[in-house]
Amino acid sequence: MPAITEARPAAHKGPRGRVVIFGTWCKGCGLCVEFCPTGVLALDQDSHPIVVAPEKCTACHWCDTHCPDLAIVVQPLEVAR
Repeated sequence: MPAITEARPAAHKGPRGRVVIFGTWCKGCGLCVEFCPTGVLALDQDSHPIVVAPEKCTACHWCDTHCPDLAIVVQPLEVAR
């Protein structure tokens, strides 16, 4: 997965999205964690995703797009102009 991380610039000013995880829907496959290019998510001791770095979210939607259970959603944040 390093190619995905290297292809996207990591520097941005503040979060652009808010990650919402529906724990009861998640089966713990870890795809969201693997596809997140900025390290917003990690797996807990039960192999379920948790948000560990919300400030890094770029709202790229790689995590929710790849979730087979629709257990994760990225809500865009309005950017102050």
